[in-house]
Amino acid sequence: MTNSPDPNGPWKCSGNPPGSHPEVENYGDKCLLCPNTRSGKPKPNGGSPGKDKSKLVTPVSILVVAAILGITWLLLKPRQPVEIAGPEPIPTPTTYNPPPPPPSPTVERYSSGEGVLLIGKSNPDRDRGIEAFKAGNYSQAAQEFEKAVLGDRTSPELQIYLNNAKARQAGTPFVLAVVVPIDSNVTSAEEILRGVADAQTQFNDAKGLNNQLLEIAIANDGNDPAIATEVAQKLANDPNILAVIGHNSSDASKAALVEYEKAGIAMVSPTSTSTELSGNSFFRTLPSDAVSGAKLADYAYNTLLLDKVAIFHNPNSSYSKSLEQAFATQFQQLGGQVVKTINIADPNFNAEQEIKAIQNQAQAVILFPNTKTTSTAIGVAVANSNQPATQRLKLLGGDALYTPATLTSGSNAVEGLILAVPWVAETEYAKRAERRWLGGVNWRTAMSFDATQALIKALSSSASRTTVLQNLKNTNLSASETAGEALIFEPTGDRQAYPILVQAVRSSGGPSGSPFAFKPIK
Repeated sequence: MTNSPDPNGPWKCSGNPPGSHPEVENYGDKCLLCPNTRSGKPKPNGGSPGKDKSKLVTPVSILVVAAILGITWLLLKPRQPVEIAGPEPIPTPTTYNPPPPPPSPTVERYSSGEGVLLIGKSNPDRDRGIEAFKAGNYSQAAQEFEKAVLGDRTSPELQIYLNNAKARQAGTPFVLAVVVPIDSNVTSAEEILRGVADAQTQFNDAKGLNNQLLEIAIANDGNDPAIATEVAQKLANDPNILAVIGHNSSDASKAALVEYEKAGIAMVSPTSTSTELSGNSFFRTLPSDAVSGAKLADYAYNTLLLDKVAIFHNPNSSYSKSLEQAFATQFQQLGGQVVKTINIADPNFNAEQEIKAIQNQAQAVILFPNTKTTSTAIGVAVANSNQPATQRLKLLGGDALYTPATLTSGSNAVEGLILAVPWVAETEYAKRAERRWLGGVNWRTAMSFDATQALIKALSSSASRTTVLQNLKNTNLSASETAGEALIFEPTGDRQAYPILVQAVRSSGGPSGSPFAFKPIK
């Protein structure tokens, strides 16, 4: 409360105790809002007799009091809450239905010349050849594909299409199919097709069998067992197809073989080695895992004098699993010990940790990846090379690592790596193929050449699926007719053959940019 120096002037009061109501200016002796008086004390209920000054007000005083009351009412009336600026409110989430994704492009899975499966560089001659082939103008198609091949000497697909156009032009060709993993491994697909193209070209250039030439239908299964089944069903339902070259991976071959067995159609795989593959329709042109695994185990125990090893493999792969089992069985029979078996397909796999864990237990690392885990296996080799020189383990492995990528990616880490492989490029066929394809070829090309050669040998003027299947069982090709070794099938469909041991050494002849090459162990 603030007293006015003028006893009759206005005074201010904020309540008793102070602050109990808004400060208000008073003109009378008593506060308009509380019992306080001008003197600071509540006015007693009684009064002295005589005239009360508060009743002696002028009209102006009445107006002033009325104004004060109005102001007070405004101050005391309930007030609306004041909105204070703050963060933008979070909008209530609403359901968002995104537009459907555009349809995936259709994957081409079959072609004899009607389309492109191996998408490479632009080739107008190829495109014109395809249009002519689809229109049934095989003479024109052959001319266009001839120019296309000259424009892209390394493409086996174009060579096959050229051969096919000539075969149809000659009329009623023999038809074989080849299944390759274009979706998942275009390099392996091309390697296989080169061997097939070589055998087809050789046969057709020699006028075929009584002027009946060979047509090759290319199919793409992407190494996917489910797709392999669909592809096998389609090929089996085409009465023109006499037999199949393929498939690539053991898992894809295992799935497809079921369909070929039902249809009684022969399947000759140039690359599938799993011991799980067998049947009346099944043949292969390379040693099985049983033979390769045993060969590697013998060398490890008897030549390298190793008796404790750790095996890295993918237990979900038919190929990887059968190779691991074959090696382990033979190694243990000889007296060796597998101290640990490691799953390199495990999402939590850590190469550095695994190498350190086995350093004091094993003398060597055995690498049996499948095609999908080869990079992981190379990582194991790198982890091993990062250890002190005295603690590094010897490296051995399966043919899935017999690729240029192993040498270029692994570099110094894979020096000394020993592999059991089906073929080495030291034959007359290797020299011819190198000239044709403008570069070295590998075992997939060689084994595919042999597979096609075996089926060509099984053809006859009245060829049928039954006669081809029966003739395959009696195959007997000399080394001059194959990529380098005589070809005879055992009753199981396995080739009578033994793997070759090679080692990664510093030498010329390896892939571009690498100081290493795989050389046979003499």
